[in-house]
Amino acid sequence: MNRLEETLKQALRREEPPDGFAKRVLARLESPARPGLWAWLRSPGLRWALAATLPLVLLVAFQYNAERRRRAEGERAKAQMLTALRITADKLEYAREKVSRVTSRSVGLRPANSI
Repeated sequence: MNRLEETLKQALRREEPPDGFAKRVLARLESPARPGLWAWLRSPGLRWALAATLPLVLLVAFQYNAERRRRAEGERAKAQMLTALRITADKLEYAREKVSRVTSRSVGLRPANSI
């Protein structure tokens, strides 16, 4: 057997429980159960704490949502502005080329690339 198998065999070998194990298990079963999570949640102090905390949590959530919405609107406005600037730049370039062509014809100049 290899080392891993030997280690597993030792870890999984049967052991007898210590003396008094069965008595301790039975005593625990007979003792009253400790209060669980639900009993703790029913405590008046926790109710007051939750009642005081809930409005704060809601306020933070609404503020976060409003900020997220505001940022999204800002990003949309930025994208629209960039699109408008691109269109304006294209139109200005088109107008500049037209003016340049008309001016060069009226003055009698030849375009630079025909020399």
